[in-house]
Amino acid sequence: MMVKMKKINILLLLLIGFWSFISCGKEEDSLPEPDTGTNNSISIQAYSRFNNEKLFKANDYAAVISQIRSKQNSVVLLHRVDATISSTEIKNPMVTIAEETVKIPVFAWTRYAGAQIEGSGILVGQTITEMKSIPTSDGCCYVSVPLTVTGGTSMNFSSITFENETQLATGNAAIKANLDDKTVLIGFAAKSLQNKLKTEFSGKTYRFETMESSGGNTTQFLFLLTNPKWKLDEYKETAVGTDGISCIDLKIEKL
Repeated sequence: MMVKMKKINILLLLLIGFWSFISCGKEEDSLPEPDTGTNNSISIQAYSRFNNEKLFKANDYAAVISQIRSKQNSVVLLHRVDATISSTEIKNPMVTIAEETVKIPVFAWTRYAGAQIEGSGILVGQTITEMKSIPTSDGCCYVSVPLTVTGGTSMNFSSITFENETQLATGNAAIKANLDDKTVLIGFAAKSLQNKLKTEFSGKTYRFETMESSGGNTTQFLFLLTNPKWKLDEYKETAVGTDGISCIDLKIEKL
C-alpha cells in the first residue's frame, strides 16, 4: 500500500509540476499582479464547504473560476480540491482552474482514499522554486510555499487541516517548528477543536484569529495563525455558486 501511495503521489506531483513548468514558459509575462492596496496589505482567498467534504461534487468549476478572476490576490487556497485516479489517468481540478485563472498550482495531498487523493490546492501568481510538505499524521499535512508579495515582502504561505484531536499534537509541533516572522498560515479545523487551538497558540508569541462560515451544515472553521508582525485587517465571506461553496476573502497586513 505504501509503495502504491508513493507512486501515485509521484505521478500527481509530476502532472502538476509539468503543467506548472509549461505555464511558466508560456504565461509568466501575463500573470496578474496581486492587489496590494495602499499599504502593506495582502489579499488571500480561501474556498471551502466548511464540512470537510470535497470542494467539487461535479466537474463544474465555473463559479469558482469566475470568483478568483473577479479579484486580484496573492494566494488562493482551495480546501479539499481532491484528485481522482483511474487505471489510465489522474484528474485534478487544479490543472483546469490554474489554466483558466492564469495561476501557478500547488497540490498538497493528505490522504489516499480509494479512487481519490484528498488534498488542498494553492494558486499563486508567481513562479515557485520550492515547497515544504510535512506529513504529521494520517490525513494531516503541514505545507508551506515561500512567496514574494507586496513591495517585495517575503512571506511563507502555509496551511494545515485538523480533522480530529488525535492530529493536534504532531500538527501543532510542526507549526511551531516552522512558524517565523515570515509565516502566514491559513488552516481549517473541526469546530470542536477551536478552544484547544486558541489555548495552544495564545499569548504574545502568536496572532491567532478564527472565522466561521454563516452557511448551514458547517462543521469546520477557518483560522489565521501568524506572529504579531502580521495582522488581519478584514475578511468577508461570499457564497460561490449555488452548491454550498464559500469563499472567505482576507486582507492581511505586514506591520
